[in-house]
Amino acid sequence: MKRSLLTYGNYFFEFYNNLDLDVQEKIDWVFELVKTLDLIPKKYFRHLESIEGLFEIRVEFKSNIYRIFCFFDEGNLVVLINSFQKKSQKTPKTEIELARKQKNNISLIKKLLQKMKNEKLSKNKLVSWDEHLDKKYGFPGTDTRTEFEAKTQAFILGELLKEERAKAHLTQAEMAEKTGTKKSYISRIENGRADIQLSTLYKLVERGLNRKLELSIR
Repeated sequence: MKRSLLTYGNYFFEFYNNLDLDVQEKIDWVFELVKTLDLIPKKYFRHLESIEGLFEIRVEFKSNIYRIFCFFDEGNLVVLINSFQKKSQKTPKTEIELARKQKNNISLIKKLLQKMKNEKLSKNKLVSWDEHLDKKYGFPGTDTRTEFEAKTQAFILGELLKEERAKAHLTQAEMAEKTGTKKSYISRIENGRADIQLSTLYKLVERGLNRKLELSIR
């Protein structure tokens, strides 16, 4: 699956641009995960039960947790509308209310745009996340973009392996034994610090441990 990811106004980038580069990179990876996976792991994406139609993308970096509010539009479009750094398990009510107001605002704006067919205003309010990636990492095919995409792929596959290993109730050592590798190698994969070899993936698939990884190598 390939979801379109858009930002609304300056709400997100006012938050994002003030973060350390390492945190920005982790957010970039998680956004790519949200864009590409059919089933997004719950640790990165969940519905806010208190507000119909509102979701949050969750990013952890060291001891900090970041929440980015978003909602689906027309089934496959995710629009980012607000962000904050969370230091407790409870989501601040003020942040939820702000997100609710912004969601209503963008709905009104979209109706107005349809009525007035104001393409210029649409471009001013809604910005493709891919445009941000082009500016930050270069266009697809460039060395810097290729490096970013490789790191992102390693991160996503590592998260999928970690999730499926947990579902199978296997330790890293048990997973390594089943795949003919070492525990340290499984650990590096799950932390996005090593490439997954196709032979390793096929061994996982043969043992029925990971349907998602099977799809990723076709």
